[in-house]
Amino acid sequence: MRLTRSRIGVLGVASLGALALGATVLPAATAALEPAAVLSSLGSATGGQYIDDAGNTVVTVLDNADAAAVRSSGVTTKVVRHSLDQLTGAKQRLDAAGAVPNAGWGLDIANNQVVVDVYDATPAAQRSQLLESVKQYGDMVRVEHHAGAMSLFIKGGDEITNGRGYCSNGFNVEKDGKKLILSAGHCEVLGGGGPWNGGKTVGYKFPDEDNLLAENASGQGQSVINDGTKITQFADATVGESMKRAGRTSGVTSGKVTKVDYTFSAEGYTVYHEFCTTAHSAGGDSGGPAYDGGKGLGTLSGGDSSTSCFFPATLSVKRYGVTLPK
Repeated sequence: MRLTRSRIGVLGVASLGALALGATVLPAATAALEPAAVLSSLGSATGGQYIDDAGNTVVTVLDNADAAAVRSSGVTTKVVRHSLDQLTGAKQRLDAAGAVPNAGWGLDIANNQVVVDVYDATPAAQRSQLLESVKQYGDMVRVEHHAGAMSLFIKGGDEITNGRGYCSNGFNVEKDGKKLILSAGHCEVLGGGGPWNGGKTVGYKFPDEDNLLAENASGQGQSVINDGTKITQFADATVGESMKRAGRTSGVTSGKVTKVDYTFSAEGYTVYHEFCTTAHSAGGDSGGPAYDGGKGLGTLSGGDSSTSCFFPATLSVKRYGVTLPK
């Protein structure tokens, strides 16, 4: 079954410290520096990083002088208008104003904007109020209009079932020697609760977050996607990153990360800190994994005909204190 509840939101982006004016932050190195090191050295003088169509990690800067310094370090760069602090601040002010049913907003680092999504199903009065409120941000905010509505995908690599509905297993994990599975919390709340494939529910969080931890009754240890990909680490998603997702209904599909730190509200549910992608998914895929090679990125919450959004695995791992099986 597919329950038409709501959708979901985003991955937190950490604020960066201030850059001391006049300081030599980037050495004119003969060997290329890692983009992460360059990004850290910029402090607050950046709009964040993303992956371009050629697969390069692009570190954004706010002026030409920093751009020259970044290039000299061997890292691809782009000059943008708005800092990551400014983008995150605008997004957080939208959060503080309150949820809007069937609407969402998050960070599009590649275009240096906050994206606000509204749907046909967004209530007219609240849509008008939201669109009026974002005018104050000028080109920092981009509004996109979509047909229909977002929905939770409540059926769901491999199928897990409680005898009343279906979801998908996200990742095999463990804690204190116990084998566990990590999936989507809305499966527990909207799907009638566990046990899942015979394994008791250990913990769940939905709404605000969207995660479920249940016993792995199969006893299988390693975290391997059903296409054979072995998960070796959990990592945050990056805008522009190529990824795949797996699920009971749609099998394995692929796409790119389009938004991070995404907030979505519909039919009374709001979830924060999600990332959204162009990968297709459908009812039954809920809880299934998003991954980039051996990196586990998140578990599926839902989407629309062209978007799939996931709750970050790094946040779920932090909540439950689980690790990947050895």
